[in-house]
Amino acid sequence: MPGKGLRWGIAGYGDVVRKRVLPGLQALSETVACVWGRDAQRARALSDDYDIGFGTDDYNAMLESVDLVYVATPVATHVPLAGAALRAGLPVLVEMPLGLPLLFPPRTSLGPHGSTVTLDEADLTAGPVAAAAAYGRTAPALIRLRELLAGRTVHTISSSSGARFDPAPSDPGQWRTDPAVAGGGVLAAVGSHRLDLLLWLLGKPAEMTSEIGPRLARGAERRASLQLTWPQGTRGALAVDWSEGPRHDRLTVTFDGGYLEGDPLDSGLLRGRIDGASVRIFRPPHANPHVPLLADFARSVADGTVPVCPIDDAMIVDRLIAAAYADAPSTDASPDLGSAGRPAFRPTAFTRARSANHCRR
Repeated sequence: MPGKGLRWGIAGYGDVVRKRVLPGLQALSETVACVWGRDAQRARALSDDYDIGFGTDDYNAMLESVDLVYVATPVATHVPLAGAALRAGLPVLVEMPLGLPLLFPPRTSLGPHGSTVTLDEADLTAGPVAAAAAYGRTAPALIRLRELLAGRTVHTISSSSGARFDPAPSDPGQWRTDPAVAGGGVLAAVGSHRLDLLLWLLGKPAEMTSEIGPRLARGAERRASLQLTWPQGTRGALAVDWSEGPRHDRLTVTFDGGYLEGDPLDSGLLRGRIDGASVRIFRPPHANPHVPLLADFARSVADGTVPVCPIDDAMIVDRLIAAAYADAPSTDASPDLGSAGRPAFRPTAFTRARSANHCRR
């Protein structure tokens, strides 16, 4: 297998770890040596469930026991934890968004015997290989779409995604409603993956405008839309929402010679017309979309090749998300307090048009 002999360390014990990461590593016959989390009991329980070496709340202890790290914690801790692993000489794969930059840089404890790392101390571009978990880049249908668009002039591209999300106070997913912990709302949680897909297909846009809001009680936006323009003249639209309606996820591209649509995008089915002929392209995704992602990263670490989503690409996505939020004023005189006791970030209203220079910052 791609990373045979490597020992994985997993930071986090939430749904993505339980439902995708650990089953994916098991399917690849990879070795998971340790699970880390702030709650030692939960980390140990997960290690017992999956027959993992050990679970701990001491991050340094994990770093000393593994060869590479997967970070799947709440967004505010992504960069500090990834930075600590990289400084320890370990390759890192990080869930999206990275959370860089954050309006509220956290201080993250690495455990009872470890130090504390701040966001400003982390350097994700130096040292061992670092990558983001942009699993859409490994989907066979989207790889084929990218191949078909190569060499053609793309006129428009539109992505629209929505799902029901309104967690009760006791729901473990409640943290996603606090932008100080989640790095934003639906634009960060869902839009980061769809924005990465647009950039992977077309490159970095030259201009962007955005509309953000309304909000959930703790400040996370429920809806966001971006209008983008690329240097070659392509116009794009990205819309994401946590709504009451049924789940939807579609992508439509028009180009010289035709159009293609994926609806739903994760079905592996593309329909449209190319050069006057109707086309139906079916490239089914893996049942667990993290499997090809994990295999790619293990291979890149073992062989020294470039991973499918280098950390630099994910940093561009984060900067665009930050630009979309940057000029949105608060409409509340009394902001809610985030879980760490600081004012929660409240992106609302509209942002101004962003120039290429703004997008690059």
